[in-house]
Amino acid sequence: MDVFIIPEASSDFKAVTLLHAGGPAWGLLLGHKRGLRIFIERLFPAGAGIALPPPGRFEALDRLFGRRVMGLYAIRPAAAFKRSLLGPYFFGRLFLDIRPLKNGADLKFYVIEFDRVFSLAPVRLEPGQRGEAHE
Repeated sequence: MDVFIIPEASSDFKAVTLLHAGGPAWGLLLGHKRGLRIFIERLFPAGAGIALPPPGRFEALDRLFGRRVMGLYAIRPAAAFKRSLLGPYFFGRLFLDIRPLKNGADLKFYVIEFDRVFSLAPVRLEPGQRGEAHE
């Protein structure tokens, strides 16, 4: 599995990084899946801090967005936030850990997997045109 960020979503990443230079924040990754590749088309900022709504609300959001919620992102996520993703509802979905830097951001993609226990497995960010990753 790999992830491809389209140029419009790349601008979204830059914007949320600039706007949330302070404390932690999170949101939704919207896009679609084709084969083993996930295309991220849009980010939807959803909240500040570390509290996530119950899975029923995520299910309602997924329906609202036409089943295009591919996962979640978080800016400077705490360990408790990451642990809250490790359950059946998020199985197979992406998690993007964003760490703002002086010149951009460090983006680390994971997929929530299960092999006796739920875990975050690293996912490759697919290079875009001209050998540049869309980040």
